[in-house]
Amino acid sequence: MKKITGIILAAIIAISTYPAFAATIPDHQGTSMEDVEIGTEKLNSAVRSYSYLFKKAGDQYGVDPNLLAAICMQESSGRNLSLREDGTEYPAWGIMQIEYSMVETFAAFGKRTTGKKWTREDRLDEEKAIPFAAYLISKALIRYDCDYMKMIQSYNFGQVILDRIIEEKADDWLDERENAVEYTDPEWPYKTYGDPLYIEHVLRYYHNDIEYSGAKVRMNGELIDFDDQYPLLETRSGKTYTLIPIRGVSEALNSNVKWDGKNQKVEIKKGRHTMTLYVDSDVAYFDGEECYLDMPAMIKNNRTMVPLRFIMESFDLDVDWDGETRTVEILK
Repeated sequence: MKKITGIILAAIIAISTYPAFAATIPDHQGTSMEDVEIGTEKLNSAVRSYSYLFKKAGDQYGVDPNLLAAICMQESSGRNLSLREDGTEYPAWGIMQIEYSMVETFAAFGKRTTGKKWTREDRLDEEKAIPFAAYLISKALIRYDCDYMKMIQSYNFGQVILDRIIEEKADDWLDERENAVEYTDPEWPYKTYGDPLYIEHVLRYYHNDIEYSGAKVRMNGELIDFDDQYPLLETRSGKTYTLIPIRGVSEALNSNVKWDGKNQKVEIKKGRHTMTLYVDSDVAYFDGEECYLDMPAMIKNNRTMVPLRFIMESFDLDVDWDGETRTVEILK
């Protein structure tokens, strides 16, 4: 955590000026920064160059790719460079400056996702570093219930210290950033939070570069952590539908879900009821009765995704959609 903290603070110092874009931050009612200038044309170009990776990792781990791109690229900008074998500089992808503090976590993540442990040198591989960065951010967002400001501040100042201030000051925790030293141990090196509006800056800057298709799901108000694949938004015939991984179905419904890879079939059992769906098929079966789907099940990021609303309402759960925060609300 201290290593990441130092990197992010260094990134804030490294920021230069470039026209900002207006953006909406889901689940956050922060102070408007209409005239913020941040970033460089070089960084903006780099984000576009790797936009497919930011989008893929962002969708998979439920992180807005604008946020992921901003953190990775700002932290790599002219600060955390490594050298290729030919001596040219290469960005080590910001939050993925694992060095020694996160090497075991990084190795375990590689083993879980690819079957092979990743080394410290693998942080230079954007195909590995960016997904891991998205994974780390997703865990922080779950911890702080998708409050982007708290997440960034937890990295900037340390989770323990931030939690102390939040507990003490509740909704007024941002006002205490200048007095944060009161809640720290005497040897704590930081006197302030850093910039509490940093996340607004970076989201505005990258807002127009990457389109986000991810979504969040809450069950009775509680945010669901999907671990390795978050819900996605897919559009068909002009309408947008939320697809949820089958593991998420099991947790949300407290049901038994089986996957038959050979026949590309999903079977969901809850109580006396059974639903059967087939990948890429518009036809499903509920207790043996044929049903027609507006959006079929499909494979995304090597995960089987199924239509959320159709399944939840079939099992008599109420489903609502908040477009502003891109959140599906499920009520049991």
